[in-house]
Amino acid sequence: MKVQPAVRQETAKIALGTAVLTLIMIGVFMILGRFDWTVLTGALLGWAAAVGNFFLMALTVQKAADEMKPTAQPAADEDDQEEDDGEEKPEAPLSEDAKRGKQRIQLSYTLRMLGLGVIAILGVTLPWFQSVAVLLPMLFPRIVIMLLNSRPSTL
Repeated sequence: MKVQPAVRQETAKIALGTAVLTLIMIGVFMILGRFDWTVLTGALLGWAAAVGNFFLMALTVQKAADEMKPTAQPAADEDDQEEDDGEEKPEAPLSEDAKRGKQRIQLSYTLRMLGLGVIAILGVTLPWFQSVAVLLPMLFPRIVIMLLNSRPSTL
């Protein structure tokens, strides 16, 4: 499977933004006089886990989307074209491809969270890593996404 350009671009944005926040975190450790080599190794582990998690998520969504085949939309009834009476209409059942895609994404999420959990446990228990320096970068992609989505769009 070929990685789509959008996956590469978004992963690069997350990697860069997470790296900037990780460097700021390291700077705070230095200012507080708490910097040592375990902060650096922890920061690298946390950064790699965060970016790897995002990349695997994007790859899973790409694969699920690639496997889904477009289905023909049913023709609108005459009743549908009239005024909406405010009632919610039931959602159409998912196609088999959509069900498989949903299952793939759910399995990926579970496995990625287990992987992050293992990395977090290793980062906290092993003496080669500073625990906060491992755990904080795992939160940074969410902050980067929030910051990227808060930018005004240019048309």
